Amino acid sequence: KVITTMSLWNSTRIEKLEVNGKQPVKAIAAEVRKYVKARFPQCKFSVTSDHNSISFYIVSSPYEKDSIYLKAIEKYCTNLLQAYNYTTYGDNNNFYGAYANINYDYLQTEQTETVKADIINFDVNLAEFEKQEEERKQEEFRLWELKREQDILDDQEYAKKEAEQVKTIYNSIDIIELAEDKQYYVINSQMANCNKNNTLEQYKEEIAKGDFYLKDIKINKEVHFQNEESLSYFSDMLLNDFNFLEGTGGSFTEDTRFTSITDYHNMTDEERESIIFNLYGVAVYYNNNLQFVVDAQGHSYARYVGLVDGAKIQKDVTVKQFVDSAKIEELKQNAETLIDLSAEAITCDNNIADTWDKEDFSEYKNRMKQIFNKNHFKLTKEIVQQIPEEHEKLKVAMYKLLTDVDGIQEQFRTAGLQQGQKVTLFYISDWGSIVTSRVTFDKVEYTKYAQYDKAVKLIFKPEGKRKLHYNHFHRDILVYDGWLTLPNEVLNTVEQTGTGVTITRTKYLSCDKKQYDEILNHFVAKPIINTYKPVF
Repeated sequence: KVITTMSLWNSTRIEKLEVNGKQPVKAIAAEVRKYVKARFPQCKFSVTSDHNSISFYIVSSPYEKDSIYLKAIEKYCTNLLQAYNYTTYGDNNNFYGAYANINYDYLQTEQTETVKADIINFDVNLAEFEKQEEERKQEEFRLWELKREQDILDDQEYAKKEAEQVKTIYNSIDIIELAEDKQYYVINSQMANCNKNNTLEQYKEEIAKGDFYLKDIKINKEVHFQNEESLSYFSDMLLNDFNFLEGTGGSFTEDTRFTSITDYHNMTDEERESIIFNLYGVAVYYNNNLQFVVDAQGHSYARYVGLVDGAKIQKDVTVKQFVDSAKIEELKQNAETLIDLSAEAITCDNNIADTWDKEDFSEYKNRMKQIFNKNHFKLTKEIVQQIPEEHEKLKVAMYKLLTDVDGIQEQFRTAGLQQGQKVTLFYISDWGSIVTSRVTFDKVEYTKYAQYDKAVKLIFKPEGKRKLHYNHFHRDILVYDGWLTLPNEVLNTVEQTGTGVTITRTKYLSCDKKQYDEILNHFVAKPIINTYKPVF
């Protein structure tokens, strides 16, 4: 039951409103209209609705438009609307317009003596409320300051205690740097998927949940704790910095195709997936018993920790090599030859020692191509992989040579094609398969095509045709001198059945650019235009 004789102060207090939001919007609007008229009889309201919204306006009252009294009523009414709205959030009865508003043509009515007295009562209660609120905030701030001061003291005490524990750790360990011939592997170390934990117990909890993977870790440093106390301290501050962990850990591979991360970035997805990476780590011992291993990943804290239950120690691991040792030695010798050829290109004629890998790279590239041809040197990715790390700049440059091709317009300009010359075009169609076109060249126009700024319009007469045709090219294409025939077996697997039926299966998926590699490998002659990749 609504009490209609409530004071303005009491009637604008926000209490928990128990309402029925599970009814049609029009029914809610009618209920709200009846409620506010009874609660604020001194005011006139306009509450209208349609199927999904409610419009609520305070039309008139005895209070000034911008007064605190009218705003208090407006705030209460908004809370009432939202009480209905939120109870049906996501339901069909949810509605728009859950806010009370002051009408644009709001009218202030005459204030009776009763209203004036009620306003004075509101002011008195408001002043008392604000006083109590200020006292509450001051008390709240006082308690916050006390807590902050206590937190500072606690932090200082913790830091002091931690410093003592760190000192105990440093005074209770023996550190052994292992020479290469003394290093060994911890096989099947348990590595939690949730890392960077501060305590060993947290890692144990993750492992107990089965949320881990196994990893082989190569140990190149040992830390031996002399007592259980110092080991316990270290096990509870794994994220603290310790100088005996600094610069340790990290990934490595013994795959002979890989001498630097540059090689990895220039591998195919299949090659990358075939590489097995292991970790360097620090073995933590107590009483000559292995406790756990740490991979700091170059940091000075235990970034990753491996548990060793069920793990075993062995001197070496067997690494599957994809290139035999004799071939690796041959590739290394070729890499040394490549280093010498590069030095020749840099220093011959006009010396470009300071700029060969920057602004003079185009000149360097041309020199290298000439030197390769003169020395019958075939540059391959396998040779580049064996360039040692101290020649990293050369490795990067050689990968660039292997992948960077001149633009399609530039290649057609320098190809020297003659009108009437017979050529064979190989390119991947919009359907993803290789197209072989034997044509008689007429002319080429340098133009734009669709969104491509640098394209060519090739005008030609197809084999067996009398009239000229044209096609636009903007991407990979191989152009060979003369009319060539590509055997079906190059790109397909051809089988003969016992019944004389020939079954042809493509070797490649749609749009696979490896089809270009097959063509390049099949023909001895080099293409006169090749926008796919350089061939040396």
